[in-house]
Amino acid sequence: MSSPVTRRGATAIFILAILVLTFVPLALRPLFNLNEGLYAEAAREMLAHNPMIPRLDGMPYLEKPPILYWLIMLSYKIFGIGKFAARVPSALAALGTLLVVTRFARGRLREPLWPAVIMFSSIGFYMMSQLVMFDMTFTLFHTITLLAFYAYIERPEEPSRLMLAAAASALACLTKGLIGIVLPGLIVIAFLALERRTIRWRPFLAAWGVFLVIALPWHIWMVLHVPGFFDRYIIQEHFDRFLGTLKPMDYRRPPFYYNFEHLLLGIFPWTPFFLEAFIRRRPYDRLDRFLLIWAAVYLIFFTLSQTSSSYYMLPALPALALFLGRALPDLEGRSLRRLLAAFAVLCVIAGVVALYIPHTAMRPYLLVAALIYLGFFLAALWERRPRTMRVLPTAAVGSLAAFIALFLAFSIAHPNRYATKDLAMALLPHLTPHSYVFVAHHYEDLSSLDFYLHRPIYVFDPRQGDLYYGIRHYPKAHRLITGKALVALARRRPVFIVGSIKNQAAWARYGHFHVVASNGRDVAVENTLPKGRRPRGAHHPVAAGARARIPHAPAPAGPAGRRHAG
Repeated sequence: MSSPVTRRGATAIFILAILVLTFVPLALRPLFNLNEGLYAEAAREMLAHNPMIPRLDGMPYLEKPPILYWLIMLSYKIFGIGKFAARVPSALAALGTLLVVTRFARGRLREPLWPAVIMFSSIGFYMMSQLVMFDMTFTLFHTITLLAFYAYIERPEEPSRLMLAAAASALACLTKGLIGIVLPGLIVIAFLALERRTIRWRPFLAAWGVFLVIALPWHIWMVLHVPGFFDRYIIQEHFDRFLGTLKPMDYRRPPFYYNFEHLLLGIFPWTPFFLEAFIRRRPYDRLDRFLLIWAAVYLIFFTLSQTSSSYYMLPALPALALFLGRALPDLEGRSLRRLLAAFAVLCVIAGVVALYIPHTAMRPYLLVAALIYLGFFLAALWERRPRTMRVLPTAAVGSLAAFIALFLAFSIAHPNRYATKDLAMALLPHLTPHSYVFVAHHYEDLSSLDFYLHRPIYVFDPRQGDLYYGIRHYPKAHRLITGKALVALARRRPVFIVGSIKNQAAWARYGHFHVVASNGRDVAVENTLPKGRRPRGAHHPVAAGARARIPHAPAPAGPAGRRHAG
């Protein structure tokens, strides 16, 4: 056992490492397309228009509730509009989750800092702390909900803990929808049934009152003010998505092992340690059972769902970290050394697999990451107890720091693989107040263009997903155009098309275009107007027979327009 002075010093170093590794990388890479671009832009548009209604590309966007957008808007107010501000809420939510788990571990675990060490150094948890995503904020509220409920089970004479659980569950619903009450409810019901326990009905009813007071107002306001909200947000985004009947469908049905695989990958490098603890730690006590039920419900629910994604397992990681944090100090020297040897073998296997992944640019980075993890944990393997347990946190956090450096190096060396900032910055000088920017095919593939260009983006292909609701219910703000209308528009107005280089040749049927910007992956082209042709008024309609009237072209985001960091 280390001395109190040594323990305090190690804790201070760990906290400093958390703060540096969490906040410094937030501003070192551009926003990724898909979710980061979508959510950062939606919050920016809410800030400029109506803070109650999520908006995307000028139209209502009802896939997610508002809390993350509100937090990003507040961050924009404090730090200015940019990528750092957009990512701060996720980073703070990650730190909040670590604090909540550590507070719960005090008095219940021999080493209350172990769950925080395990969580922070886990690849899945750390990566989500760096992204503009709803899942880390949801994980914070979800973790508070379940840990407050368990604290109430321990001391039912204190109903304030149940009220806290209800309030956190309501905030989880306002972060990511009905799963904020459904999944905690399933976990609680399964736990109570297994333990053959009940809870008092009066505190239970009071908790429901707290939940409804917090969760209902925004939903009621949206039903009253936004046409089609109930059908799009409740029916389609929850039930149809779970059943696989959502149209347009934006996810593929994953294989049955998908969630189990990503749950174990999410807690890497602690995967073999968790499996050892799960197999060897018998008998399970009440807290063990609660934590395992927590993780099992997530696995079962999203395995039954027709849609899933790797980050859906994130809210289960606090349960795994607490379970492993209870078991890890009890591992014997021989068992611990066997685990470290098994981990070394996994790193070697990961290095071999990295040589065969389809993304050739990523191969050297993944290979070096596997070698770094191997080196750190071999150092721990050569240590003897009790020093091995003191070396493990250093090995885990040191490996994570090296992984972060490799991740940032990859982002800097290949800035255009997942982002469009460079393309947008090269396109900006060519835009005028009369210009229109069109995305070829999927809007989501270039979703950060809105954020960096600070103007609406139009789409000329029916394969759209995130704009589906807005296009159907708000035709006056139409962002979708047919090829025929695009041809007519390109004859009289400056038109830019942005899309994949491999599709560039197909755009010739819409007019004569020349390349104005390219990042090696995507390209922006501009039409060549007939000689002497001047852009007409902004309200001139598109050709007869087109599906939609082109709205007023926005002011440009060039040097004279409003700019933001990022």
